[in-house]
Amino acid sequence: MADTWGDIHKKVYAGSEWIHKPSIFAETAASYFPPTGRILELGAGQGQDGRFFAERGYEVTSTDLEQDALDLSEQKLPKELRSRLTLGRVDLGQVLPFEDGVFDMVYAHLALHYFDVRTTEQIFREIQRVLRPGGVLAFLVNSTSDPEFNTGRQIEPDYFHTDGMSKRYFTVASAGAFTNRFMVVLLDDKGETYKDMAKDVHNLIRFIGTKPE
Repeated sequence: MADTWGDIHKKVYAGSEWIHKPSIFAETAASYFPPTGRILELGAGQGQDGRFFAERGYEVTSTDLEQDALDLSEQKLPKELRSRLTLGRVDLGQVLPFEDGVFDMVYAHLALHYFDVRTTEQIFREIQRVLRPGGVLAFLVNSTSDPEFNTGRQIEPDYFHTDGMSKRYFTVASAGAFTNRFMVVLLDDKGETYKDMAKDVHNLIRFIGTKPE
């Protein structure tokens, strides 16, 4: 997947207007976050959401698997934000390289839907581990209403390999099942992205919840 993502970041996303501004979901999530604290961003891509949070005064650890994306994030990071935003390479398929309870928020925009069931369950366990009690999890993922759902080779239910990439498609119910260790604040299929609007996709899965105290 890394080679695929390298090409996407350098050749596809680079020319897109939306890659330079915070996502719709980042602005929604920020309204549920506490006014200060530490954010772990997973699958940050070129870092526009992390910069948005840092501009609002949060201390951000912005991570991605793909080095090309991290390099682009580094290039785009203004000097005035460097004291509040740290970049790091993290593989979501592995144990997160952070201590227990060190983050106030974990945020992921279209980053958690690339894994089989076992790995997805591990990811949510790891997210809960690194969040402090009362901490906030916010993520946006693909839904089964996506036009690409049920295309390509099915690996397991709701998980398909298409065009060189494996993707999971969530429902409100399956997102709720994966996050059953969290107290739900927002869970629906009303999510939107600037990128997917061009494909007339307006029903991504949004989740915001808290780790029990």
